[in-house]
Amino acid sequence: MITLACGGTLAASPVSLFLSFPSPRPALSTALWGGGLRPVRWALNQKLTGYWPCPSDFPGGSPEAFLSASLRSLGAVSEEACAFLTSAKMERYRRVVRRESSLTAEVIATGGVEKTAARAGDPPLYREEDGAFAPVGTINLMVLVSASLPAYAMVRALLSVTEGKTAALQDLGIASVSTGRPATGTATDGVMLFADPAAPPLTDAGTFSLLGSLLAGAARDAVRACLADFGLPWNAFPSLRTPAAADLSGKKPAR
Repeated sequence: MITLACGGTLAASPVSLFLSFPSPRPALSTALWGGGLRPVRWALNQKLTGYWPCPSDFPGGSPEAFLSASLRSLGAVSEEACAFLTSAKMERYRRVVRRESSLTAEVIATGGVEKTAARAGDPPLYREEDGAFAPVGTINLMVLVSASLPAYAMVRALLSVTEGKTAALQDLGIASVSTGRPATGTATDGVMLFADPAAPPLTDAGTFSLLGSLLAGAARDAVRACLADFGLPWNAFPSLRTPAAADLSGKKPAR
């Protein structure tokens, strides 16, 4: 059991990462179970423990039923929780904490890019029809901040986190599996963001703000570590890595 820098605890097992908070927190997520904007006391990143090509093949008859049962098995009240799925190896998760002064951003990442790495605007990898289930290979991020955020700032925070994730893929030279161009994510990425209602309020989470910088940096470092620490995937190419910084001396227009 790990005590988190932004409060709450993390329990890691071979099949899940499970967050628990003493009281509900405002959450914004893409979670299949309990996603959207709502208060959450528990959160789960659940590994697929079998191969079920159609939603109806899942234990309980659907992915949602499977996730709800997984939450209950861990002692959570599923109606007060959110959860998403991954095929990534849980033992390869990475947790990054970034702090400045009294502000903290914390990101817990799992990742896989070998099957569904994509560049925004690529041709689709699948269609949602006839009960077919999407392919796997996902970057899932669980993000915590030591700040109270209004809903619009939580949305902005997700943008900064996503930019950090994309920067990690660029740094590693990850290619889209369909076009070979630099990937911006995978086709099945997920993210959860948890604010702290008892913390001081903030209203900006863009990348020029302190909060946005901490969030993007933590997301970048966590994604980069969980993809690279155990050997780079087959679709990592040195030719696609982030180039050296440009010399901006004398180039910026006068204000």
